[in-house]
Amino acid sequence: MIPTTCPDHLNAATLDAFRCIRTWLARDSRRSSNPFVVGIGGPGGSGKTTLSRWLRHHLPDARILSLDDFRLPRRRRPAHGRYGSHPDANDLPRLEKTLTTFRRGRPLCQPVFDPLSGRVTETIRMPPARLLLADGEIAAHAAVRPWLNRLILVEAHWRTQLNARLTRDLRQTHCSLEKAIDLFLQSNLHDYPRFAAGAREAADALLYCNTRRTFSIRRLPA
Repeated sequence: MIPTTCPDHLNAATLDAFRCIRTWLARDSRRSSNPFVVGIGGPGGSGKTTLSRWLRHHLPDARILSLDDFRLPRRRRPAHGRYGSHPDANDLPRLEKTLTTFRRGRPLCQPVFDPLSGRVTETIRMPPARLLLADGEIAAHAAVRPWLNRLILVEAHWRTQLNARLTRDLRQTHCSLEKAIDLFLQSNLHDYPRFAAGAREAADALLYCNTRRTFSIRRLPA
């Protein structure tokens, strides 16, 4: 699950970028007659969740759907898809059904994946909302992009990605350093470029996070 608190460590340049994203999304979602799904994708450690959490608190009637929680149990994953960065390690039919349910204005069931046990251990009911922020690297995957109304791609310097992933994997999932580095190499340098091919061209908005954790807009619709 993604924390719902609003990040409070953002600098002025990042806040300016996020406010521009908020204005654009508020405008586009108002034009839609149905609930609106916004994918926030990009490689692991790029800053997707920082953006999602900020938008959650600054857009009316918005919810976050954690795509990382749609992973299959580790024991059911194929050998070629050990990590969640591979499409075959995710329950994509369940994700598609969940997004369809949201668009129909119905409550959702958010699975909660436990990284220690390697399986979904509970589901949380999410009430209907106007705007859904689908947060996760697979939002950028070619198989998932057609299910979204808009796609925001968050890219970052490789050092930013590595530092963020090591911090998360070592502290939150209690990985060994060797496994954390293997996760980065497989997920960020192999799986993401392969399965998110074309995402930069397909994205409606493009953000970049530098080594100082400052976000800037690279592309945004007028």
